[in-house]
Formats: sequence, C-alpha cells, structure tokens
Amino acid sequence: MKKQKKVIFRFFDDREEKHYVISSLNHKELEELVEKYKAKKDKVYAKDFIQYLRRKDKDAEEVLVKDFYF
Repeated sequence: MKKQKKVIFRFFDDREEKHYVISSLNHKELEELVEKYKAKKDKVYAKDFIQYLRRKDKDAEEVLVKDFYF
C-alpha cells in the first residue's frame, strides 16, 4: 500500500492573515476546490475554508509553523 504524500500550503485569507494547511490534495486539486468555494462566498476566511476543505480531505488541518534554530 502506497502512503499518500501530504503537502503544506501557505495561503492568505481575505483578512490578509497568513495560514498554513496540510493536505493530501495536490496543488491543482486544491486550486479547483478554492475556486468552487470562492464562487459561493463573498470573502474567504481561513477557519471556514479549512472546515470546507476537511469535507473533501479528512486529513486536512491548519498547522502552526515556527522557526527553530540550533
């Protein structure tokens, strides 16, 4: 069984806040999903979009990215 690769995507919502989302969808699939979502909404907010995304990708979740120095 091949393990599905997950990717972390960085995006800015309509509040111009930066968010990171981990997903098993590829870039094209995520882009298409965003377009479908935006067609139904006036504004895109991270919390709402991530809930929508989870209906299509049960493993999708927002992640916190921090710097690590050593």
